[in-house]
Amino acid sequence: MGGFSAALQRFGIGRLTVVLGVAAGVAAVLVAVMLRIGQAPDALLYSNLDLREASEISSALDGAGIKYESKGDGSTIFVNRDDVGTARLMLAGKGLVTSGSVGYELFDNQSVLGQTEFQQNLNEQRALQGELSRTIMSMRGITSARVQIAMPRRELFQSDGVEPTAAVVVGVSGRALSAGQVDAIRNVVASSVPNLKPEKVTLTDTANRTLAAGSSADGFSSASAQDAKNTTEAQLQARIKDIVEGVVGVGAARVQVTADIDHSRSTTQELRYDPDGQVVRSTSTNGTESTDTTGASDGGATAANNIPGGQAPTTTPVGSTDTANTETTNYEISNTTTTTVKEAGEVKKLAVSVVVDDKRTPAADGNGPATYTARTPEQIEQIKSLVAAAVGIDEARGDKLEVLNVGFTHDVADMGGTEAGSSLFDFTKNDIMRGVELLVLLITGLLLIFFVLRPLLKTAGGGGGMPALAGPAGSAAVLQASLAGGQGGDMAQLTGPSEMEKRLDMARVEGQVKASSVKMVADFVDKNPDESTAILRTWVHEG
Repeated sequence: MGGFSAALQRFGIGRLTVVLGVAAGVAAVLVAVMLRIGQAPDALLYSNLDLREASEISSALDGAGIKYESKGDGSTIFVNRDDVGTARLMLAGKGLVTSGSVGYELFDNQSVLGQTEFQQNLNEQRALQGELSRTIMSMRGITSARVQIAMPRRELFQSDGVEPTAAVVVGVSGRALSAGQVDAIRNVVASSVPNLKPEKVTLTDTANRTLAAGSSADGFSSASAQDAKNTTEAQLQARIKDIVEGVVGVGAARVQVTADIDHSRSTTQELRYDPDGQVVRSTSTNGTESTDTTGASDGGATAANNIPGGQAPTTTPVGSTDTANTETTNYEISNTTTTTVKEAGEVKKLAVSVVVDDKRTPAADGNGPATYTARTPEQIEQIKSLVAAAVGIDEARGDKLEVLNVGFTHDVADMGGTEAGSSLFDFTKNDIMRGVELLVLLITGLLLIFFVLRPLLKTAGGGGGMPALAGPAGSAAVLQASLAGGQGGDMAQLTGPSEMEKRLDMARVEGQVKASSVKMVADFVDKNPDESTAILRTWVHEG
């Protein structure tokens, strides 16, 4: 026990305190790192909250005993990843999350007495806008939504009312909205407002991109044009790659498709008459018949016949009949009216390029490298015919198709199974961020161990104590080393005169003379007066 206290006194209370303090700090950091590694990371609960709602949500989380963290300006709240579902259900049950919008609850606590018609109409519009915002936010991929509806007032004596319009601004997470999602939002808004048409709804996102203009008609919008082009090219490319890889093997073909899409929308109406398609519509018949009974004179005209009061000439009755018939037939000429609506998205022209690898022949023994030979022109023509039939290549409209045989680089292809193995590294964004966090914590822990804890332990192990050397010779060595003023910051174990001389030379070069050496000599003389006297006498006789 006395040896331990002597060693502790020689090492120094201050130095021991520093070593123990730093060691305790390093241990605390390592414990925190381990706890952090074992703890589930925080996940986003809600963002872009109204500050009033953020305060209410924070109070509700405190009451439920759920730990949370506010970031940014207080509108973003994070909770433990395992508590996200519970927190959202609890907040939804209390009706706290409305993203600052006002819905039909606006009328729950309002009195209609004293309100003007303008105030009532304005409250109705505000409630409708808030409900539409909540509906849009419930869709997948939408983080925020704001709806503005313009309801024009119909002026007095105005025959036709102005159509309403709407503007929607959405915040998206991840990639931009597809054409189907854009149409869905426009139709939801249009179906909720009387006399509002989908083409009168302007849709933009928080990245200042116009997804659908309010003046665009049904069909393609600015967002759906590029989306339709990409979708068409991807479908054709997948179709070609499937049929070509069935012939040349998986991974032995590269396909690129460029499609020229017609974005215009047109309506054509045609009226055609068929002269051969006659149908009797109506028939009418009219007939007339007349009879003449005037007599014919038997003789010539005489003077007796012309004397007034004379005898009339003798006549012979002659009868005549006149008959006329008229028939009218009306025919209906058949006609055909054709209305053709050409929707946007028609393929105007295709350009397809296909590159196939050389034919691969495995080694005969199964261990050597495979050999590759060029494909014959007949095989290239067969592949070209298959591709042309699969995508409907029409040279009359300007389509182009090229199939070439080019040798690929086989450094990775020979390994095999690369596509199947890629699923092993199919990490999500959260998994990647979690891995980066763990890597940083691991590096921090290693740096603390190697650059802080390890040197301290080495220093403590080297100067933790000086074993007492038996006999006057050992005591003389200790005393001589102390009086020479040559021991360094760490009191290394002295194994003999050679080790002592090395320590003294190093101390002289460094010039490290410390007051602890003098104190150690004084303590040694006080505790061992007889041995100290013997040592001094020996030095006097040697001198």
